[in-house]
Amino acid sequence: MNKNMLPDFYGILEVQHYIKGRLRLKVNILIGDEEKAKSLIEKFSTFDGIEDMTVNTLIGSVLIKFSEELIDPITLMGAVLNVLGLEDEVFEKKNGKIFSFMNEMLESIDFMIYNKTKGILDLKTSIALLFIIYGIRKVRQNPIMPNGVNLLWWGYNIISKGGK
Repeated sequence: MNKNMLPDFYGILEVQHYIKGRLRLKVNILIGDEEKAKSLIEKFSTFDGIEDMTVNTLIGSVLIKFSEELIDPITLMGAVLNVLGLEDEVFEKKNGKIFSFMNEMLESIDFMIYNKTKGILDLKTSIALLFIIYGIRKVRQNPIMPNGVNLLWWGYNIISKGGK
């Protein structure tokens, strides 16, 4: 087994280095937390096959030396997750950084529109009104389906159902 075959859980538990019998993990929750580090070392000292374990709380690094005949690295990673109580966090749905950035931008634009119009409009209402106005214009210019009617429907949906 090599490093590429071991799973990474970005921001929670990442494999930094792996060679036979030696595994280095980066665990962000351990940064600056001496108590969790001591608890982890105490629990792992009771496991068969663990030869040595060191934790660096400055960078959140965990170095585990172990016997591959008794324990495999994936089981070891699962044990680290279990002991630190990170199992639920691993499978929790997370948003990407770009998605989070876009949400923050939309919230900022919404806040700006709300303040500039002194509470009359917000982003959702502005977009709905634009769709409705543009839809009416399209229907009057070119009454062919579905161009303008679609825009009217989208505007109506945004206002009445909140875009759902």
